[in-house]
Amino acid sequence: MKHLILSAVGFLSLLSLSAQDRYLEEVFTNSEITVMEDVVYGINVNPLLNTSLLNPAYVQANAAQITSEKDSLLNWIATDPSLIPLSFFLPVSMDSSTILKVTQLRMDVYMPSNSVDTETERPVMVFVHTGNFLPPVVNGSYGGSKNDSVAVNICSQWAKRGFVAVAPNYRHGWNPLAPGEAGLVTRRATLLNAVYRAIHDVQFAIKGMRLDATMGSNTYGIDPDKIGMMGSGSGGYVALGYNTLDKQEETALDKFVFGGNSVIQPAIVGDINGNGGLINLYVDNGMSSDVDICVNLGGCLGDISWLEAGDGPFVTFHSPFDNFAPFDTGTVIVPTTGDDVVDVNGPNTFIPKANGLGLNDAYAGEYPGDAFTARARYFYGRDIDDSPIINVDDPIEIPADDMEGLFTVIVRDGNGDIEQNGTPWDWWSKTDLDALVAQTNMATGGNYDSDEINSNSLLTNPNQSRAQGLVYIDTIMGYSIPRIVKTMQIGNWESVDISELYVGRKDVVLFPNPTSDILTVRTNNPSTTLNAITVTDQLGRTIVDRKELMSNTTQLDLEGLDSGVYILNATFEDGSSKTHQFLVQ
Repeated sequence: MKHLILSAVGFLSLLSLSAQDRYLEEVFTNSEITVMEDVVYGINVNPLLNTSLLNPAYVQANAAQITSEKDSLLNWIATDPSLIPLSFFLPVSMDSSTILKVTQLRMDVYMPSNSVDTETERPVMVFVHTGNFLPPVVNGSYGGSKNDSVAVNICSQWAKRGFVAVAPNYRHGWNPLAPGEAGLVTRRATLLNAVYRAIHDVQFAIKGMRLDATMGSNTYGIDPDKIGMMGSGSGGYVALGYNTLDKQEETALDKFVFGGNSVIQPAIVGDINGNGGLINLYVDNGMSSDVDICVNLGGCLGDISWLEAGDGPFVTFHSPFDNFAPFDTGTVIVPTTGDDVVDVNGPNTFIPKANGLGLNDAYAGEYPGDAFTARARYFYGRDIDDSPIINVDDPIEIPADDMEGLFTVIVRDGNGDIEQNGTPWDWWSKTDLDALVAQTNMATGGNYDSDEINSNSLLTNPNQSRAQGLVYIDTIMGYSIPRIVKTMQIGNWESVDISELYVGRKDVVLFPNPTSDILTVRTNNPSTTLNAITVTDQLGRTIVDRKELMSNTTQLDLEGLDSGVYILNATFEDGSSKTHQFLVQ
């Protein structure tokens, strides 16, 4: 996928922005956005309903029947999908009369309500969820769908900024439990095909939206030339592959070849554009699947060779202590068995290459006063000790140069010690998990244990909570949004200097957030003066009460405070005020 490369010219202009800048900040409220749930964007073969379809030898042995069934399915999809017989939707264990089993692919669309927004050419951001390419609960966690907490909250925040946000579900299915060295080819082949299949699904969703916008009714009021992508966890692998995998031969690298054949066989699963293949039902609609920018929260690049000049810019949030996706070059393993799956490249490897190719040139420059950029750059040139064994090197040496676009995520506990936490933006409810596990057991006949799933999930996200998740989502938005705006050239993009995003607003930045000791409070506009600051805990007790500050910056010593969420109220010289949450760890 090739994209426009932006220069840094104009990125450092210091023009003041209006009191509310669409796309840069929220201009709509929760009540002013619309969410259209479960919009069907495609129908395709679901290997979870017939796991034999994960085996190329099975597909080839049954090619005649599969071809006949595919022809019928394509005809029904083109004329009237409601004509597809029920037998194609039932798992093979319930109905073995058909080999191909299909599912409807659905997405949620978040957008400003038409009653309050007259814009008809809105930019689009696509959010690709996590889930280990298996359904929730089966994958060992509560998450793994478009309904994940991080997906819902980020998409809502995009919509409140004026974007159209799209959260598609994609097809699952791989075999992580094929044992030992003998099972390596199965583990690797089925995982890589799961990523490949997910890329096809997201491509088809984006192509469908472009078709609707250019030749249909433009249902969602989008600008088909302004589309970006963010992927979380497994979705990060999908997003990074989506944005770099543009030649079929790139699926035939040595590590993808066994017995002389690539584990990706286009004749069976389709080409890199999602067309053709015995068990693929997508048909090219003539639209481009390109996107302008790739943002990933965890996940890795399948291979560094995929990254080339002309690819889009990259913004990445990644923890060196992510136990499942290497921060540096390393190996994906099966969490439950420790078996190797495939070598991949984390951001410490691919971000320097992206910068060397000039892909992130627009993000270079000096940004005095911007806490998010300062926080990202703080780790450039530093070493990280005691990283998980999935990384090749320990310590990990983060280069000092050519790292623009990397935001290193370090999570600390209440004692200031580093947590083995790679996804602090995720959270779940134990009550909801209990209900989902019960539902899954009833539907599948399984015996999944919600207490065990909860305990295992807490090992890698020990302090998960909505409050913590929202703090990290604020950081994700604060660092990524101005870069998205600049890359897409939307709204007030020509005036975007990251340090000047909120000029004209009486607002403050808190950093570092989370904190373990010192919290710096600073106004976004140097000419705006703080008059007073109060900090209260969740019981309403006053922890800090500062008056007559008459400054635009102050520091609070919070050492010794219990871990948790606190509320800071900043009062300005004109009597107005702003409230923010922050987290003490």
